[in-house]
Amino acid sequence: MSLRIALNRNKNYKLQGITINQFIMKKIILLFAVLYGLNSSAQAVMETTYLDVPLNEIGKFIELHKKVVDMSMHEDRKIKGHWVYRHWYGSGPSIAVYDQFDSIEDAVQDDFMAAIGKNMEGLSEEEQSEMNAVFTEWWSYFEGHTDEMRLIDYEKYFVAKDEVNWDVPFVFVVGKYNTKGSLTEMANAYMDWQTRHHVENGLQMGGGVTSHYKGSGYDLEFFGGFPSLTDFATSATSPGADNPEARAKFWSMVSGEHQDQIYVHVGHLENGVFNLAGEDK
Repeated sequence: MSLRIALNRNKNYKLQGITINQFIMKKIILLFAVLYGLNSSAQAVMETTYLDVPLNEIGKFIELHKKVVDMSMHEDRKIKGHWVYRHWYGSGPSIAVYDQFDSIEDAVQDDFMAAIGKNMEGLSEEEQSEMNAVFTEWWSYFEGHTDEMRLIDYEKYFVAKDEVNWDVPFVFVVGKYNTKGSLTEMANAYMDWQTRHHVENGLQMGGGVTSHYKGSGYDLEFFGGFPSLTDFATSATSPGADNPEARAKFWSMVSGEHQDQIYVHVGHLENGVFNLAGEDK
């Protein structure tokens, strides 16, 4: 995709690119989700994009990603969180990008491309040309990508330790399951068996559950952040003795095969810029 900003006399902009319709179609699909979807007013939205970036090019992709994300930040945007992880264990794409919104309506109204256009207005022609080259190379990594929208009620299905430092390359574990019963009962069973227990005993930084809404994906995804692989390994060997009833109930509701993925936190949006995990250098 080529990003070209054409400024007119009124300082407005238009975006030109042969694949810009992908962004338009995404908004149309989200709009139908709002008009005809389930009532999700109390739930936040997690949009996930999976990219198959070659392992030897992940560093380059992250470098480009930071420049594009920083250029896309504007007061008109609705995005509330942006997290990037690289794959470490399991089968799947090498990069997972999570965008967080307060509602589906905000996800529809959020205009990533418009924000870039407005920020590009203040650049010189040379800087615009450089940014266009950055965007074009960055977008090339999205060929063959997949995405989905998931819902989460942070009040009911997320817990975390107090004063967690998320600015570290923590281990991010995702378990994906389908259910043959109630989504809420299965979610609560897992939270009672694993997440709440491991957050309380300090092994886990935080974690929660998302439910499927749009795109290809499992009914439920259970996610958790751990300070290290050692902490995750310790939690994984726990027999669930503290709540055997919740453990048994969870497994009784699992339908078919499940999938487990282990990622490492690369960076996230903080104070309007993409902040790489770890100490600033």
